[in-house]
Amino acid sequence: MEFKDYFPVWDQLTAEQKKKLSEHIICRTAKKGDVIHSGDSDCLGLLLIRKGQLRAFILSDEGREITIYRLLDMDICLFSASCMMHSIQFEITIEAEKDTDFWIIPADVYKEIMAQSAPLANYTNEIMAARFSEVMWLIEQILWKSFDMKCYNKVVTEVANKI
Repeated sequence: MEFKDYFPVWDQLTAEQKKKLSEHIICRTAKKGDVIHSGDSDCLGLLLIRKGQLRAFILSDEGREITIYRLLDMDICLFSASCMMHSIQFEITIEAEKDTDFWIIPADVYKEIMAQSAPLANYTNEIMAARFSEVMWLIEQILWKSFDMKCYNKVVTEVANKI
């Protein structure tokens, strides 16, 4: 299958926009373990997964990792082009969890077409909302599950001390 078969709003773009995308997309392959994007100093572009699996995570100063989401076939990653979104204030690392084939859409090309195309802007907003929901779910799991375990451990310790 071709790029257009993986890009959901392809048929809603103008012929000129399709041509511009087709001329600028880059096809890449990553082996399991390869780091594809590292932090905000790297504005790779948007990643559209053809086949494989990537993991997006944040890394603490102490070296701890938190996976914020995984990218599978036909998923698109906006955060690898965080330079086009000035309100993004965190660094994300993306690595291949499996051998992966993907396309890179240069950030400047995507941003230009998005400014011209309401369907592409809506699609981008939907992706951003979905990723935001995934991250919020993760934060809830970390905060509340961790808090619940701390409370449970405290109660167990208090009960054990009374026995």
